[in-house]
Amino acid sequence: MTLSWQKAVSGLIARSTLSTSIVKNTVKYVVKNTVIGASLLSGISMATADSTVLDEGRSGIAKGVSQAAKSQQKVDSLDDAYQGLLQDYRATNGEIDQLKLYNKQMSAIVENQQAEIIKIDQQVRDIEFTEQGILPLMSQMLDSLEQFNQLDLPFLQKERATRLSKLRELMTRADITVSEKYRRVLEAFQIEVEYGRTLETYREKADDNIVYDYLRIGRTALYRLTLAGDSAWAWDKTSSQWLALDSSLLRDVRKAQDVARQTAAPELLTLPIIAPTANLTGGL
Repeated sequence: MTLSWQKAVSGLIARSTLSTSIVKNTVKYVVKNTVIGASLLSGISMATADSTVLDEGRSGIAKGVSQAAKSQQKVDSLDDAYQGLLQDYRATNGEIDQLKLYNKQMSAIVENQQAEIIKIDQQVRDIEFTEQGILPLMSQMLDSLEQFNQLDLPFLQKERATRLSKLRELMTRADITVSEKYRRVLEAFQIEVEYGRTLETYREKADDNIVYDYLRIGRTALYRLTLAGDSAWAWDKTSSQWLALDSSLLRDVRKAQDVARQTAAPELLTLPIIAPTANLTGGL
């Protein structure tokens, strides 16, 4: 009986040991599987977390790149604006230098012009003073010219009278300067002077309504011929009349007329000269 109990106890102990071993193995398996599962879950969670972080990092990097590109565009735009302003600044400085030089030159010109204005003002005052004396002088000159023409040989009387009349009208015109008036008067005197140095022939109607050919030898002699050339006269200053010439003198008078017309070569001619018998006053 005792042996049987011992066997029974040994069997129980063996069963208990087997059960304990089974339980332990079962616990180890469960724990192992639990750890493996936890590890797998942890790995999955970590992988998911890493992917999220990577996506966020990529998104942040993309945003940073975009912002950097925008910043670079702003920098480029500001640099372009700066370069444009710098060129404008340099151009403006160049213009300022030119304007300074221009103003300096203009200041010198203005000073010179002011000095010229002062001189011109003085000249105007002098001209006004001169006009007070020159206008009466020109009037006296015209009177002398008219008197001289009356005492001179009676050639080109209409032309000379017309010239003198125009000069008198010119003296009263306000649109003609004093210098121009004076020049015209001197020009008339110069024409009269030239009459005394030249030979001239012309055709003109006389007071008796007959057309004659006239020959002037300076202011020394004046001849009148018929158009046919068969009669000739010489002007006598003493009697203020035409004196008939001898027919023997016609040939020389006609030769002189050809010389004056420049249809014959100049040559030594013998012409009648009627000398005045009294002294005449007045002249150029």
